[in-house]
Amino acid sequence: MEFVGIAVLVIIAALAVKLSMHTFLIAPWEHGALYRDGGFERLLPPGKHHVFGSGRGLYVHRISTAPQYVQIGPVEVVTADRQPIRLSATVVYEVTDILASLSQPLAEPVRLSVSQTLTAFAARHTLDELLARTTADGEPLRAEPEAVAGPARITDLVLAGVVMPPELRRAVTEVERARLEGQATLERARGEHAALRSLANAARLLKDNPDLMNLRVLQAVGTAGKGATLVIGDGALARSPIGGQPAVTSSGSSS
Repeated sequence: MEFVGIAVLVIIAALAVKLSMHTFLIAPWEHGALYRDGGFERLLPPGKHHVFGSGRGLYVHRISTAPQYVQIGPVEVVTADRQPIRLSATVVYEVTDILASLSQPLAEPVRLSVSQTLTAFAARHTLDELLARTTADGEPLRAEPEAVAGPARITDLVLAGVVMPPELRRAVTEVERARLEGQATLERARGEHAALRSLANAARLLKDNPDLMNLRVLQAVGTAGKGATLVIGDGALARSPIGGQPAVTSSGSSS
């Protein structure tokens, strides 16, 4: 009986341990913050963790350490040529201080850092350079490490869009339309000039070679199809006394 009682106690203890043990699986791209009864206890690195305690008093907050992609803006800025515009950017950041991220929000420090970077970036470049998404000196649009506040580090920053005020947008549109119309007018003038030059060369060639005119006439009649009549001879184009119509003389031949 004593042995049976000990076995029962062992089984009860094992069940109690199993019921009080909780398993948490932390993915490779995240960390876990273990809270017990509302208070922070410790960090859980990636892997499987067994924690003893009441199920209601345990809570794991997961913090992703993978790169995060966030859209920031539009931000009011002024370009180097004093044009007021708004810029938006796509920022890539990652958490570097896990403990600090538990007590300090990430969104506000990242937004402030990106806003400062966009303001400084716009002040160094003209509107045309920003619209072309290029810079004069080839510098990348990237936040400086010392400008990043908080537990996150910005790894990349890409200019996503340029928004101009309505009046500035209309002015830029008019300039672009005028430039395109000027190019179209220039191309038409070039085409007309080339056509006139070709006609002048053809006229000069026919003047120097009269036989080419006859060959060209025969070619035109040949491509005209059925029903076209050509009269060849010295009096072929002579006008008849009645009606003023061309008269066909006996010296000619028709085809």
